Amino acid sequence: MSGFIRSHRWLSAILILVTGSVGWWFSGGLRGQLVAHFDAARGHYQILSLGLPFPGHSEFARILRQRYGIEDRVVAGCLVSPPLLAYAEGYNRVSMKAANRKFGRDVFKESFTDAMRRMRPLMKAPRGTSSR
Repeated sequence: MSGFIRSHRWLSAILILVTGSVGWWFSGGLRGQLVAHFDAARGHYQILSLGLPFPGHSEFARILRQRYGIEDRVVAGCLVSPPLLAYAEGYNRVSMKAANRKFGRDVFKESFTDAMRRMRPLMKAPRGTSSR
């Protein structure tokens, strides 16, 4: 077998490269979970955001950061590759569970509710009117 590999170095290199690329593509969720476990063990909590921000997203992120020290990191806009989506979902699943365990409640739901409550008066104002 080792004689075959020595005589077919290019074929072996291409096979390793393809196998590594396919493995990287399908391991996004697992990689995200591992990194989140490492971050939580160091006391670093964050969530990864994808897509268009929802109304009140900046307020939600501000509340998380100020109250709990949790960062909201935007990793992609509207176009998201499947490996990145799997990575973010795996990361968020572990990170959110660890943060909720640390604070003893669902801090994400609480922050979202507070952000929407603060944004409600702004969202009801009719367009084209100034708030003087």
